[in-house]
Amino acid sequence: MYGNSGVMKISFTEVPHKAINGKYESSSYDSVDKRLEAVYNSSPVISFLWKAEGRWPVEYVSSNISQLGYSPDDFLSGELIYGDIVHPDDIERILMEVRKHSEKKNTSYFSLNYRILTRSGDIRWVTERSFIKRDEKGNITHFQGILIDNTELERTEKELLETGKKYRIIFERSPVGILYFDENGMITHCNKSCSDIIGAPVKKIVGFNILSSLPDEKLKRAIDVVFLGSSGYYNGEFVSRISGKKIMVKASFTPVLNDDGSLLGGIGIIEDIEKRQKAENLINLNEMRLEALLKLYQMQDCQMHEIAEYTIQKGVELTSSKIGYLEFLNEEEKVLETYQWPKDIYERSKKEPFVHPVRFNGFWGEAIRERRAIIVNRADDHKHLDDAYPQKIEKTLRHITVPVFDNEQIVAVAGVLNKDTDYDESDVRQLTLLMEGMWKLVQYKNTNDVIYEALRMRRLLESIMSSSPAIVFLWKPEHDWPVDFVSDNIEQFGYQVDDFISGKIIYGDIIHPSDLQRVRDEVERATIEGFSDFSQEYRILTSSGEVRWVDERTKLHYDDVGMLSYLQGIIVDITESKHASNFMRIGSNLDNIIEDTGDIRDTLKKMLDFALEARTIDCGVIYSVDQKTGDFDAAVYKGFSEKFVTSLSHFSSNTLLARFFTTGYPVYKYFSEISKMLGSFRLEDEGLEAMAFIPVRFNDQLIAALLLASNKELEIPADSRNLVETIANQLGVIISRKSSYPVSHKNKNNLISIVDILDEMVFIISMEGEILYVNPPLIKNLGYNEKELLNKDFLILYPPGQEDNVLSELDNIMDGSSDTCDIPLISKEGYPLSVRSKFTFGDWDEQDVLVVICAFTRSLGFEDTDQQ
Repeated sequence: MYGNSGVMKISFTEVPHKAINGKYESSSYDSVDKRLEAVYNSSPVISFLWKAEGRWPVEYVSSNISQLGYSPDDFLSGELIYGDIVHPDDIERILMEVRKHSEKKNTSYFSLNYRILTRSGDIRWVTERSFIKRDEKGNITHFQGILIDNTELERTEKELLETGKKYRIIFERSPVGILYFDENGMITHCNKSCSDIIGAPVKKIVGFNILSSLPDEKLKRAIDVVFLGSSGYYNGEFVSRISGKKIMVKASFTPVLNDDGSLLGGIGIIEDIEKRQKAENLINLNEMRLEALLKLYQMQDCQMHEIAEYTIQKGVELTSSKIGYLEFLNEEEKVLETYQWPKDIYERSKKEPFVHPVRFNGFWGEAIRERRAIIVNRADDHKHLDDAYPQKIEKTLRHITVPVFDNEQIVAVAGVLNKDTDYDESDVRQLTLLMEGMWKLVQYKNTNDVIYEALRMRRLLESIMSSSPAIVFLWKPEHDWPVDFVSDNIEQFGYQVDDFISGKIIYGDIIHPSDLQRVRDEVERATIEGFSDFSQEYRILTSSGEVRWVDERTKLHYDDVGMLSYLQGIIVDITESKHASNFMRIGSNLDNIIEDTGDIRDTLKKMLDFALEARTIDCGVIYSVDQKTGDFDAAVYKGFSEKFVTSLSHFSSNTLLARFFTTGYPVYKYFSEISKMLGSFRLEDEGLEAMAFIPVRFNDQLIAALLLASNKELEIPADSRNLVETIANQLGVIISRKSSYPVSHKNKNNLISIVDILDEMVFIISMEGEILYVNPPLIKNLGYNEKELLNKDFLILYPPGQEDNVLSELDNIMDGSSDTCDIPLISKEGYPLSVRSKFTFGDWDEQDVLVVICAFTRSLGFEDTDQQ
């Protein structure tokens, strides 16, 4: 199959041909017997004739090459040569084999096993049997041979090898002893387990004749029956003649028979009963210990003496001892508290342990000094024990003492005495594991007691905090203070604890936007200057958007390097006290107004502003009453829409609305109670909740009226009622002192009280869009100064590209279809500010203007409120 070039050329079967002048010609194939060719083609054996050159061009191949997916013409045409279908991993090996055979001049035949590839890419194992064809000079010209597909044979042999390997592993690694003897009783194989049981190396066991060399008759009879074709069994003592080792074994012997029933030999399986019994005893002891530990964990609520006595009892049982002791040490490892079992040895109290110093007690002292378990398997005198215990005990034959550790500290020592046989490491292990489990229970019990007490105190403190007006916070020292802890009574502001703990809300989110920067500055100042505590007052927003004043008292906590680690504080709602303070301030200011001789309209505006400072009241009108007709005319108003003012700017004395003022006393109503009565006034769109009708009288004569309302609350509270009624009384005095005051409604919203709107951003523009006024909050939040804005086009306040949208919104406001706009403002630095802008018509220096009030829009339930 290989030419002179050394490349392998495989041939398989002799193909009939004729030689002409010593050369092969294609016409030689015409003489092939047709019947022989038919036999080839129907056979699994494929015939080949290759040239001894290159990669073995094919001169002939039988038609049954189709078994591999090829046709003869694939090769005869030269499209394929034989080397193309040989597995690439096998070519080098084939090359070496054929070269070796070809170099032997007297060799004309060889056989090889290798892999080939079918047309579909499958791998087949084949056996090649080839003849080397030479010319008259002895040069190799052709290889002629056959291919036999032995893929299944290769697979079967591989499986047999794997199976044999597995059985070899089972034999060698079996935990029981296995030996094999032949038909003459000679041991031929033996595994390591058998070697260990007998106590002799394998090489000494192999070659031992079990028929002639066994002295034990019972064991010999169990083996003899194997040679009669039956199985034999033995259970008892065995003395190895090879090693002299004496052991208790359980053995079984089974004959191995040939297919014809003749005896080939036998197999013996030997098990060390003592080793198995020790393993079973160890399993039983482990189960006993685990049951004891389980019972211990169920004794968490028991007294300490019950836990200690149960533990040492189980220690005695696990080690098959007679007496047991358990000694607890203090932190200095100097004092022992002793519990014992049985409990009546010293006839002392069942609850109180015997206490004694370690230095007098050598019995325990050795384990403590050596810091390891001590095994003593000899009789001991009572010298040390008598020093420790005031009464005699039975003679100490053997004992173990085991220290129990908590990290590096010895916390207890356990001892057991007087086992019938010697103590060993197994006893130490069982006693150590039991005591370690007991100590974990003691620690768990102590920890649980501490935790229980801590939880009890926590529940008590939480109960106190929940009923307290003070809300407790722990803040992280990060931007706007994420919350680590907040007490349950945060619910008084409409929030849940999880709103903060989950990170959904941080504390800065609920601080009023107008106060937030001031609070940030104060915290930063306290941190920089190293304050340990500070306090401040500011406003927060409830979940419904209500504004509440709080007093915060905060303690700052620093780490070892002086960095702020967290803030701990409380906040207390001081809104009521703020209102009381405002009431006193308003009373003082009313006295000043009474003495004021200025314009009556300015005075009325100030009085209305004072009335709107009352809690929950956010809009109102002061009416003058015509002394001749009794008709009501709006003099000043605030907070109502233009539509509302137009509807109620004038009404006569015989209307239902007038009757609320002529009763002679204040009337407070839910808006829902009167909305249908006032249907002709169309007040439903105002979103009112509560209303107040306050007559203003002087010398029992109705001279004016206060109409006040709330958009937020269903009812005006008592403190607000007291305030507005006081204002109404003072208003009667003021009006009586003025000679006259304008009652015309033509001057709409003249001189809106911009100064008093301290929280929202406000600007006033002319009907031509020129900025006439900006208030301090707008200047601060947008980053401009007043000169940069005054007399400028108001579109400078809005983002570039939004001009058309702003003007479209303004058209809606001018035709009365809307009075709000949600387009953000833009700061000087280009940052957008999300606001809702409220547009109101008014007078400014005798010209019509638009007053624009901008309130921040926020999450957390912050709702836009009508401030004017």
